[in-house]
Amino acid sequence: MTTCSAPRPFRAVALVGAIVLASLSTQAAAQIPTPEEFFGHEMGADRKLAKWDQLVEYYELIGADSDRVRVENVGTSTLGRPFLVLYVSSPENLARLDEYQRMNAVLQDPRGHSQDEIDAAIADGKVVFLQGYALHSNEVAASQAAAEIVWGFATRDDPGIHEILDNTISILVPSMNPDGVDLVNEWYDRWVGTEYEAAQQPGLYHHYIGHDNNRDAFMQNTIESQYVATLLFRDWIPQGFIDHHQMGAYTARIYLPPYAEPIRPGADPLVWREMSWYGAHMAYRMEEEGFEGTVTSAIYSGWGHFGFHWITPFHNIAGMLTEAASARFATPLYVHPDQLRGSRQLPEYEAQTTFPNPWPGGWWRVRDIVDRQIVATFSPLEIAARNREIVLRNAWHKASRQIRRGAEGEVKAYIVPASQHDPLTMGKMVDKLLLQGITVEHSATGFTHEGRVYGPGSWVVSMAQPKQGVIRWLLGRTFYPDNSYTRNRDGDPIRPYDMSGDVIAEFMGVRVDEARTPVEADLEVVTERSLAAGAVAASAPNGYRVDGALNDAFRAVNMLFAAGASVSRVIADGGGARPGDFVVAPGCPPRRWARSPKRPGWTSRLWVHPPPPSRFRSSASGCTSATTAATWTRAGPACCSRSLTSSTRASSIRRSWPAICTNAGT
Repeated sequence: MTTCSAPRPFRAVALVGAIVLASLSTQAAAQIPTPEEFFGHEMGADRKLAKWDQLVEYYELIGADSDRVRVENVGTSTLGRPFLVLYVSSPENLARLDEYQRMNAVLQDPRGHSQDEIDAAIADGKVVFLQGYALHSNEVAASQAAAEIVWGFATRDDPGIHEILDNTISILVPSMNPDGVDLVNEWYDRWVGTEYEAAQQPGLYHHYIGHDNNRDAFMQNTIESQYVATLLFRDWIPQGFIDHHQMGAYTARIYLPPYAEPIRPGADPLVWREMSWYGAHMAYRMEEEGFEGTVTSAIYSGWGHFGFHWITPFHNIAGMLTEAASARFATPLYVHPDQLRGSRQLPEYEAQTTFPNPWPGGWWRVRDIVDRQIVATFSPLEIAARNREIVLRNAWHKASRQIRRGAEGEVKAYIVPASQHDPLTMGKMVDKLLLQGITVEHSATGFTHEGRVYGPGSWVVSMAQPKQGVIRWLLGRTFYPDNSYTRNRDGDPIRPYDMSGDVIAEFMGVRVDEARTPVEADLEVVTERSLAAGAVAASAPNGYRVDGALNDAFRAVNMLFAAGASVSRVIADGGGARPGDFVVAPGCPPRRWARSPKRPGWTSRLWVHPPPPSRFRSSASGCTSATTAATWTRAGPACCSRSLTSSTRASSIRRSWPAICTNAGT
């Protein structure tokens, strides 16, 4: 009797506790102001755009008052604005976030895990879904829609939202380019009410790369790309990803997954099926809400540049894109019916199976876009939540099958020989692979494979891993398809969306060899980025020589120019110097070079090569200078540190440019 009745009071207490917590949560949600109350206007209202500092304040308010939303400031943008990442789930799930992250990692890379561990992660894990907004800042709706979306997550109290919160973990990036939100919105506000209203902003809305910030997922040259890629490719590897965008104004009102033809092969087939599955439900919800003009399987082909939504399928993530028709920034646009046109695989602006409900034309507003982006955010989470175990089991299927395909495929591995014309760029390329979460192995002693000798310091990238699809397209030769999907009715080629290949080995000039048999050698898995720090000779009264064969030599020389150094160019072979090498005049004390602050990813390392005494001729003066050129060292950029202090991203520049220099005299 005692053993039977004892649990009842406990269950009663637990139930009362749950009711109290739910009541407190509801009360807190009721205190969160609506976006209209906080900003003074509806999100997407005509000629009204919230600035980034206002949006940050609103997200922080929600994070403080809601137990469903965790707000993290992961760092600063290129120009110093806060970069936010929001985690959204039930309070119970957020309390166990680290645990769910570990479960997710088991499914996304099952190597070394038992079947019991895999089954437990499927049974107990949560679907992880990442969505990004406002990457292209002139597509103004997404930064506004995100505020209303987060408010909905925090305050809705219907069964649908509780199912989503209980079964999924949403990771939201409310702006993937915070600087651009302000640059564009401030420009727009400046001219509202004048004849220049809705004029294009004349500068780049990302400080360095403008519109091409969504082509940076495979190189990750900007800090914003690094923040997002850390989440997508290493820390979480979600089951789904959506990048919310806008497109031109004179076709469908919104494009939804799946992509048009052709697709880029090499991903697990399940990712393409998942895109169709999610996209169909998104489109179904659009029709249910009465939103005309939804198209799928058109406009954007499945073979595109390796931006975030096009590279993610090869990470075994259902990487998707939404593209809503644009207004004139926040100014309404009237679209005459005669202006509406078809597009790729939408040959006419008429009803077809992928476009059953054409929009007839008329006024188009930012609020129309916001409404659609809200539906596009929540609808894929609905079916992910209802089918949690299926989604998680298929995450394991995708990873394990890609491992098997890589092991059984024609190319078993890619080998990066240590002997390269530009070893620094080789190191950078290896670093780019590590940033993708790819497993890379290093040989400290060297090895022989398939009749080739690979020296110490060579690298091996096995295809028997979950991300073998990413490896294939970053390192393997690429040929764009030539078929009926890539030619028009007259047989003329249809240009690729904007890039036909993303082979970083070719882009960076690094030799990479295909291995047709498994590599058997003494290899060590690389777990950390290993870009080396620099050093210079302690004394160089006649200056320094910079190896002109290195890409980074040009960056080093430009930084030296900025610091006021005198640099000349070698134009004739002189034994220890080659045409194209740079000679840096004395006057930049090595002590200042050596005192460069330590930066993440730097490790001390010298390369010493004593070339023989030689004579060389400089293009600057035409004179002949005697040198002993006793040592070459990898030189860090501290000489130019003063010229970099005004740059917010100086640390990332310093970290990446080390160049090989030589003492140019006794």
